Amino acid sequence: MSDHQHLDAGIRDFLQGAFSGSAPHFDRYVAEHVRCWGFPEFDPRHRGEYLAFFNFLLDVFAEPEWSIEQLHTSESEAVVCLRIEGIHHEEFMGLPATQCRLALRARLLFVLRDGLITETWMYEKTVKLTTTKGKCFELQPAVATAPLFRPVAFAAREQHTPTARLRVAQ
Repeated sequence: MSDHQHLDAGIRDFLQGAFSGSAPHFDRYVAEHVRCWGFPEFDPRHRGEYLAFFNFLLDVFAEPEWSIEQLHTSESEAVVCLRIEGIHHEEFMGLPATQCRLALRARLLFVLRDGLITETWMYEKTVKLTTTKGKCFELQPAVATAPLFRPVAFAAREQHTPTARLRVAQ
């Protein structure tokens, strides 16, 4: 198995464990001290806070369904386009719980050293809320972002915190 395939499988396994609430996955895949940028409502700096962020997502999205839409790896980095959706059960990014369908789509850049996640960048976040009557609201960055195929370490780091806009999808 090549390094890229091994990293691809490791990231998939990590996310599977993270979204099932498995603390041992964090010990296996995340360094004790981790740096994170762009996480909504969190600024994890160590493994326990990183675990708390994923547990928070599991609270926000009742009956969560998640998927990896894209995954690209290099020797020590992985970029994931991740989607998670479920019933909006807790306040999230300023939106009080609605019990409606909520979806978060984001890119995550994982930087690894010695096989452990040491940095995570979350960018290009969009949040979509679909009411019980079918009305759809979408919160998305107002600034165009870097293309995926730039060197992944620079694609996320060059992002400035974009202002967001709320629009009603037709």
